[in-house]
Amino acid sequence: MAAVKSAVDDALSDNPPAARASRTRARVDAPLVVSYSGGRDSTALLSLVCALRDARVPGFGRPHAVHVHHGLHRDADSWADHCERHCAVLKVELSVRRVRVDRRGVGLEAAARAARYRALAEAARDLGATAVLTAHHLDDRLETFLLQWIRGAGLEGLSAMAQRPELRADDRDADDSDAAGGRSPIRLLRPLLHVPRERIERYVEQKALAFVEDPSNSDPRFDRNALRLRVMPELGKLRSGFRGAAERSIELIAEGAEALRSVAREDLQSCTRDAPASMLRIDRLMMLPEARRTLVLREWLAQAHLPVPPRARLREALRQALHAGADARLLIRVGDHELRRHRGLLCLNAPRRGAAALHALQWQGESEIAVPSWGGALVFTRTAGEGFDARWLGAEPLQLRPRTGGERFKPHPTRPSKRLKQIFQEARIPEYQRSGLPLVWRDGRLIYVAGIGPDTRMLVGEGERVRIDWVGATPLLRD
Repeated sequence: MAAVKSAVDDALSDNPPAARASRTRARVDAPLVVSYSGGRDSTALLSLVCALRDARVPGFGRPHAVHVHHGLHRDADSWADHCERHCAVLKVELSVRRVRVDRRGVGLEAAARAARYRALAEAARDLGATAVLTAHHLDDRLETFLLQWIRGAGLEGLSAMAQRPELRADDRDADDSDAAGGRSPIRLLRPLLHVPRERIERYVEQKALAFVEDPSNSDPRFDRNALRLRVMPELGKLRSGFRGAAERSIELIAEGAEALRSVAREDLQSCTRDAPASMLRIDRLMMLPEARRTLVLREWLAQAHLPVPPRARLREALRQALHAGADARLLIRVGDHELRRHRGLLCLNAPRRGAAALHALQWQGESEIAVPSWGGALVFTRTAGEGFDARWLGAEPLQLRPRTGGERFKPHPTRPSKRLKQIFQEARIPEYQRSGLPLVWRDGRLIYVAGIGPDTRMLVGEGERVRIDWVGATPLLRD
């Protein structure tokens, strides 16, 4: 109980002194979300939270249990029913969140965990909570360390469960607007992280608490279960106090990992200074020692909420980025992004999904027409200079088409028309961005190219005139 109270007290006071006075009352009155599976550990945690609530301890006045229904087991519905009955006895509100576990590219356990944390973050946000409590304990942490060790993880993985990370409703979409909008981040609290499993089991037995048992937890075919059922007991026989010693080692590793993260953030700030968004300068990266280059790349991808590739692939990406010829193409896929290089910059590009389709529209005087299929909008501006004749522009439908090759275009009034490929090259628009730039056609004539401008043969200098601009989701990279 002291561990749970201490974790929540720390979270409530985790504000700069100037902000504490104005926020403490709101955070004390906010709901406290408890991740509740119905299993032994989460049942113990919910019982402790309710005991603190009944003792009128600040911060525990409004506990709210959240049960994440993964739909992966035939007994999943009965587990949710059990949670509802138990919460009714405890007089605790319960939310049941059903999720779809997306296994693409990851194992079942990792996919279920990601879905669970997203659901918990969404529930906390909906409830106005600033903290989510989970029942991870010391043995969970040691098992995670061993799993990461046998998988060859680095310091981040070997840190094995940070005690107070932040939750996000969508792993790919950082909720950076929280600070700007005055919203507090959602803390993931693991108050039992220093408590061994044996003490939790003893507490549940003494309190005669009812809980559900997932039969898959006893299946030794799963790595974590094998560690819990076979390896941990043998380590206990070898050295009775190994849990405390191993925890100290993990804490030291976590301190080392945080120190390296701090160095990586400073180096990344230097490498991205004066660079366009989602890009870093290769010359500054080359000035760093080799080990720090890798750290910078890891931190860069982590801040973009992208999965970090394996070490060998990351090192190969750095080798290609730093040492390949100036005309060599770099394409390394990182999650749903691409790592690219362009004129001294390393770029994170989010490619379009699927081929861009033909899109027809009729301009009727609007200042802007969104084109979701192309990820942008056409902007129409009245102009006193040269532009398209407004009546002529609106008399026929416009079509947005992708490049097919061989198109000719005349962007300069005093120069001859050229192949569009050559025009893109002269404009120094990266090749990987060109497929996302629509071509605007009218009555079989190419009149405008996104990123380049209008065909000057189509422009007039008298009457009501309109300029066309394309505004895409991703800014164009130019020198």
